[in-house]
Amino acid sequence: MASWKLVVVSGSSAELAALQVDNLTSGQVVIGGGSAGNLSTTAINGTGNIVATTGATGLSASGSFSGSFQGDGSGLTGVVAASGFNLTQGEGISAFTFNGGAAATVAVSGAAELSANAITKWDDAAGKFVNSSLTDNGTTITGTTSIQLSGASSILSGSFSGSFQGDGSNLTGIASTLTVSSSDDGSNDLINLKTEALNFAGTASEVNVSVTSGTNTVQIGLPDNVSITSDLTVGGDLTVSGDLTYLNVANLYVEDKFILLNSGSNGASDGGIVVAQVGNLGKALAYDSGTERWGFTGSLAGDAASIAPDAFVATVIDKNVAESVDVAAYQKPGNIRVETNGDIFIYS
Repeated sequence: MASWKLVVVSGSSAELAALQVDNLTSGQVVIGGGSAGNLSTTAINGTGNIVATTGATGLSASGSFSGSFQGDGSGLTGVVAASGFNLTQGEGISAFTFNGGAAATVAVSGAAELSANAITKWDDAAGKFVNSSLTDNGTTITGTTSIQLSGASSILSGSFSGSFQGDGSNLTGIASTLTVSSSDDGSNDLINLKTEALNFAGTASEVNVSVTSGTNTVQIGLPDNVSITSDLTVGGDLTVSGDLTYLNVANLYVEDKFILLNSGSNGASDGGIVVAQVGNLGKALAYDSGTERWGFTGSLAGDAASIAPDAFVATVIDKNVAESVDVAAYQKPGNIRVETNGDIFIYS
């Protein structure tokens, strides 16, 4: 309701024992009467921030508040960081404490006593890591980059991975020789794997030997163009799938008493011998299956399949060795028959 309101200013003296305050809005301060006329804050309600003006010192706030504060918090005291987890040492960690107020160092138990380039082991009784060493038959094993056995009788059992130095002459259970068997005379040869190499030797233009790097494969075979310069003996059948080329720079000597020509034929067909004259053409002596007679021709190709004779070979029927003259194969014009009494006949 409308009325006069007292305005309190600095230096004023007023009785505020019964102060009625109406219609307060958000952001205002409620002031109540205190002893000896002093003012005190009883409640703060506002959406903004409490800001201390320039020159305000000695300000303090008691009680509790929620939210956050600005600054580095250097003036805050009695602050305790609470956590649901405690930081404690475990096995192999030196004892330490941490309360959040000072830094703590976490170190391996016994780390200060450990030496560089030394073997370390866990001492359960002492509860820390300690220096240790290996011995070889009573001799200490030393080395900064590798284990060096300095004893006179070094014996290691079990298994290990990696490599060893030396020739391995004292290692047992490891194959040191390779047996190479001969297929011709049954003799064997021993290859010392520590001091000897096994060589695979081929023959120029006859046998090729190739090694494939990375696969440990040695391949032995014939080259694409085989040229055999020494004797070749084939114990089994020799099968040639492609065309054959025969080269003879001298005379041909055939030890067999009989030569079979046209062995692939299944019936009557021509065949014979061609003596080359110019290129692939030559003089021929061949059997003409159509007339059942041997004949001659002055020009026949070396790859011909048949012959048309220019002339025929005349045969002689000697009655002293042939009992019959009625064989049709001999009843051909030009053939001669000689009787046992010396009479001569010609077939025409």
